[in-house]
Amino acid sequence: MLIARTKQDVQVQAGDAQRKRAYFCPSCQEQVTLKRGTRMVAHFAHRPHSVCRPFSESESQAHLTGKWQLADYFGTDYVELEPYLQALAQRPDLLLKRAGRNLAIEYQCSVIPVSRLQQRNLGYSEFGLEVLWILGADYLQKIKTVRQAEKWLRYSDKLGWYLIFWETRQQGLIIWHHLTMDGTGQLQGWAKVSNGQQYAKNTRITSRAVVQKLQRQVQMGLHYKLPKWLKLQQFCYEHHGLLQAISAICYQFTDTEPVICDSPVIWAALMTILLRERPMGSLIEQADLEKWAMQIRPYFDETQLIQCTVQQVVVSWKRQLQHYVTLLEHQGILKMLDEKTWQLVAYHASPVVFYGQ
Repeated sequence: MLIARTKQDVQVQAGDAQRKRAYFCPSCQEQVTLKRGTRMVAHFAHRPHSVCRPFSESESQAHLTGKWQLADYFGTDYVELEPYLQALAQRPDLLLKRAGRNLAIEYQCSVIPVSRLQQRNLGYSEFGLEVLWILGADYLQKIKTVRQAEKWLRYSDKLGWYLIFWETRQQGLIIWHHLTMDGTGQLQGWAKVSNGQQYAKNTRITSRAVVQKLQRQVQMGLHYKLPKWLKLQQFCYEHHGLLQAISAICYQFTDTEPVICDSPVIWAALMTILLRERPMGSLIEQADLEKWAMQIRPYFDETQLIQCTVQQVVVSWKRQLQHYVTLLEHQGILKMLDEKTWQLVAYHASPVVFYGQ
C-alpha cells in the first residue's frame, strides 16, 4: 500500500515516510513496514501473518507504479489514494472526485476470480459508487477472445464495447473500443492511446481462414465425440440440417456483439436451420426470431458481462438479432414488410463444403 498513518493519525505517503518512524495500517491499525529502495516503488507492507483483509493482497511493483502514475494522470488534486471505506471494509486504488461525482478506480494487474470481482462491484454499488476497472499490461498482451475479456467488457454509446488498460512503461491509457467478434470469436476493433494515436486492434481474419478454422473445429469435435459438438450436431439432425454443411451466408455473420463466447458463425448457422424449416413465402415476425434465439441459447456459452446492466445486455441481444436480419435482407433471403415483419423470399442455396470431402 502507498498510504499509512502515524501515531498521531496523520496520513503519510510512502514516498515521504521516514525510516525510523512507526506507521500503521489505516484499516486494521497494525504496524506496517516501510519498504523503499532503488529498484522498488516506495510502499508499506504488513508484517507476516497479518489478518488485515482490505490490505491483505500482495502488490506487484507494476501495480504500485501504475497507481502512482494513474493518480498523476487523473490529477492529484482530484484523486485520493487508497481511501479506506470503513462501511465496506474495501479500499479502491484511487477515488476520483470531479464535478461532484465520485468514481472508484481499480487498477488490476493480477488474476481475480469472478466471484471476488462481483463481490467488490456489489460493495461499491451498495455504497453508491461507480467503479472503473483499468487493466494492467499483462492483460493487454493476453486478451484475445471474448472469453478472456468477458468479465471486463463495458458498454457506452460513445465507445461501444470497450476495455481500458494502463501501460506503465509508456505511462499511457489505452482504450480498446467498438469491439466486436470476428467469425471465430476473436475480438477486433480499435485501440486509442492517450497520446492521440489510434490503430486497428488486430488484423481482420480472411473469410477463407474463418471457414478453414471452423471446419477443423467441427471435424475434430465430431471425430473425438466432444460433448459440445455432438450436442450441436444433434440439434442440426433434429431440424433437418448438418453441422458440416453450414450455409455460406453464415460465414458472413461477423462484426457481431460479444454476447456469446463461441463463434457467431455457428450461432447464425443454427438460426438459419430453423429459418429453413419455414415454407417459402412465410411471414417471419420479430417474435419468431426472438423465439429461435431463445431456443438455441442453451447451445452456447453466454458472455458474463458483469460490468454491464441487465438493460445493456438485453439491448445488445436485440442488436445481434437485427444484425442477423440485416444480413438476410442484403442477401435477398428476407424482404422487409414493416419494422417487425419480413417475408421469406429465398433460401440460400449453397452450403460451404468441407475441404477434403
